[in-house]
Amino acid sequence: MRFYQVHRLAEGGQSAGYEYFTSKRAADRAVSDWRDDDLEQIANVEPIDITPTRAGILLALNTYTT
Repeated sequence: MRFYQVHRLAEGGQSAGYEYFTSKRAADRAVSDWRDDDLEQIANVEPIDITPTRAGILLALNTYTT
């Protein structure tokens, strides 16, 4: 199972949060919308592969959430 993590960065490289999507198209659209507000803002898309088992989902939750 693949998800896409969008990490938004504000001025000075400070994190402005994360958002998760199930399609690359939706993730890219979120990045585009973020940059439309201010061209100085940066957002990165990272694919995340999760094994669709109880252990795989638990590992992903522990790895990508706080």
